[in-house]
Amino acid sequence: MAVELKSTGKCVGLVGVAPKRELNNEIMILLEVTDEYKNNGYATEAGKAIIWWAFEQTRQDMLSAIIKPENLVLRRVIEKLGFVYCDTRILPHDGVESAFDCFKLYHTDYLPGPEWDDNNLYLPENMAAFFDRRALGYNDHMLSGGGIDDYIKLGKSIPITQEPISILDIGCGTGIELNYIWEKAPNAHITCIDLSRKMLNILLEHHQDKVEQITAIQASYLSWEYPESTFDMVVSSMTMHHFWQDEKVEIYKKIYSTLREGGVYIESDFIVDAPLAEQYSRRYKKILAHVSTKVSPGEYHIDIPLTVNEQTGLLCDAGFSEVKVLDKCINHGRGAILRAIKSRM
Repeated sequence: MAVELKSTGKCVGLVGVAPKRELNNEIMILLEVTDEYKNNGYATEAGKAIIWWAFEQTRQDMLSAIIKPENLVLRRVIEKLGFVYCDTRILPHDGVESAFDCFKLYHTDYLPGPEWDDNNLYLPENMAAFFDRRALGYNDHMLSGGGIDDYIKLGKSIPITQEPISILDIGCGTGIELNYIWEKAPNAHITCIDLSRKMLNILLEHHQDKVEQITAIQASYLSWEYPESTFDMVVSSMTMHHFWQDEKVEIYKKIYSTLREGGVYIESDFIVDAPLAEQYSRRYKKILAHVSTKVSPGEYHIDIPLTVNEQTGLLCDAGFSEVKVLDKCINHGRGAILRAIKSRM
């Protein structure tokens, strides 16, 4: 497709859009600006239009960009558009393997610059609606690209027991982790909480043979009334990074109160380094400034990952006496499994 100037109708470049059939819910976009119009801001403006189209029209969840490290001009363009550097990868290109810098922009982090009006401003999606929309493809999305290994590692963190222990799984989604929990604790009864009714329906459908060991609750675990000293273990998988620090510590306090003495909290979550955590924090605050009158904290889907030290610090603030990092090599190097224990009186 041609990229044309509205004012003159002249073609300033070409854009191509193609599905990546080997991946779930992902497309590839190619943009090339002709030499005559390079370094005049057209790539940035075309990029804004493409991002808006990809997010608002095709309902993509994340866009990736790969560029050669020496292409500093293009790097400035994609960073201006909001993309965040992830890593450097060796990829085949023109018959040889070359180094490429990889950048990502998540739908939840998409916030056009101040020159865009409110009609083009991305507002985070309601949390329940977001996961209802993704329910059918959620398992494929979470297990692809080595994601299954993360659930295996989560399962390894569960203590082996034949006792009929009581476990609370917050933000359970479709319950991918349940089988890995039952491998270690086959007689456990698991209370599963999630905002998405569609996710819970899939969970129950996939675990019909264990339905007597499941209590499914459609609710926000931010506002749910946690019963005192009820559970032997609480588990969360890739869910806590949707909450700001104040909200997190309140959830952790509720988890602490609902655990019995000696109870264990296991968390597998999205973790980043300090510079990237600061970028997510700035974006969150900028988005919140636009949506604070429209939604309440915890109602919308947005990523706000912390560093591992920040995460463990919040758990200590909530009252846990022993907090340990069990694994820092999940989620493609951007995640960790933590264990926190409620001490015996």
